[in-house]
Amino acid sequence: MAVNTTWEDSATCPFCGDQLTSPGVGFVDHLSENDDCETEHDQWRENLAGDLAGEWAG
Repeated sequence: MAVNTTWEDSATCPFCGDQLTSPGVGFVDHLSENDDCETEHDQWRENLAGDLAGEWAG
């Protein structure tokens, strides 16, 4: 799976390129329905959290 974490289009999953039903809840739903995207998101978040002071709420 090619990872594009630039997040240029909030209506598209940055991990697989699928269209989302909505940028917010649609993205969360998409992650819960797609194990590969959820895994990629978790890895992206872990990498990002390492760059920030403390955990983020997002």
